[in-house]
Amino acid sequence: MVDPTTLLAVVMTLGAALAIASQNLFIRMGTDEGNANEAVVVVIGVNVVVLLPLVGVAYYPEYGLTYVSGIWFMAAGLVGTLLGRLLTYTSINRIGASRTTPIVAAWALTSTVFGIMLLDEQLTVLHLAGILLVMGGIIAIAWETNNENPDDLAKSELLIGLVIPLGAAFAYGLEPVFAKFAFEEGTPAPVGLVVKTSAAILGFTLYLRSRNSLPDRSMLRNGGMRWFLLAGIANTLFLLGYYGALEIAPVSIVTPIVITNTLWVVLLSAVFMPDRLERVTWKLVAASVAVIAGVLIITVNG
Repeated sequence: MVDPTTLLAVVMTLGAALAIASQNLFIRMGTDEGNANEAVVVVIGVNVVVLLPLVGVAYYPEYGLTYVSGIWFMAAGLVGTLLGRLLTYTSINRIGASRTTPIVAAWALTSTVFGIMLLDEQLTVLHLAGILLVMGGIIAIAWETNNENPDDLAKSELLIGLVIPLGAAFAYGLEPVFAKFAFEEGTPAPVGLVVKTSAAILGFTLYLRSRNSLPDRSMLRNGGMRWFLLAGIANTLFLLGYYGALEIAPVSIVTPIVITNTLWVVLLSAVFMPDRLERVTWKLVAASVAVIAGVLIITVNG
């Protein structure tokens, strides 16, 4: 008989995977009229507005935050929440969600590498097999994107478009390492979540201000705003479901299910997205399956 707690965690994680897949498609729709900077501001802003009062009430007055954990959570926010999302949203705008998401899923590969380098973890034969599957799938996606090239981009622009999601995978791969260092201080995950999202929105606001690029009120009239708000809600639901599941179930159960968002994106893109934004081919589906299989192998044996 399945343990009810485990079953609840599985349901929460499936919901989280569907939420993050929906977020990526909302971003794709929104960046058709808006831009990645606006998307980052709105999505992280929604995270803070929703999560801050919830955590403020639930953990009052002892939040379990220390100076050390605060530094690490802020680093996780600037690298993963800010840089990772900015690169992801930029990539979605350039080459589409169905091509970006499988490549970004390679964050499990970068996490494995950083785990070996920084956390004294071991590289096994199964890990190596998973890495080869991920790399093969990414190469296949790049090849398919180059052949299909829905926006008729120049070769140099297309190459940049493929490097960007790899940069996002690198950033996302660093985030759990920073979070691991923070959790050693005993800080609850939801509190850390608020710290890292707050650091991300503050850092990005300062960056845009230094470049005189802060979005103004005209952003509210942008046709992409409604999609960015939906993306923010979807991302917040993802965070709540993902971290909620991690609170009650092992990582080895939660993470492989979350990563299935790659397949959700491809499926939903094929069904709901217009061809001018997303062109899903059987080769792309096969490459995505290879990536997700490799990620699952890496995660389960991590």
